[in-house]
Amino acid sequence: MKIYEFQKNVLEKVIVEITKFNGSDYLNLRTWFQDAKNVWRPSHKGITLSLDKIGELKIGIDLAFKEYAEQHKEADSDKRARLSP
Repeated sequence: MKIYEFQKNVLEKVIVEITKFNGSDYLNLRTWFQDAKNVWRPSHKGITLSLDKIGELKIGIDLAFKEYAEQHKEADSDKRARLSP
């Protein structure tokens, strides 16, 4: 079941989905590409986790987002300081 997708670049997109394998559900985050016939196909680039690991993944993504925001806040304030008269 597809949950979300976004364009990674002009050639690829990322699809987040819940998949079933051997009777168990998994979170699948995978890069997809278009083949020669313009059909979207999953690549080998991505990860598959059991659903009980979603909380751990969210913690890691939240921490990465916080770090990204802090770095950009510092970069923005440095830029403003350089531009101030």
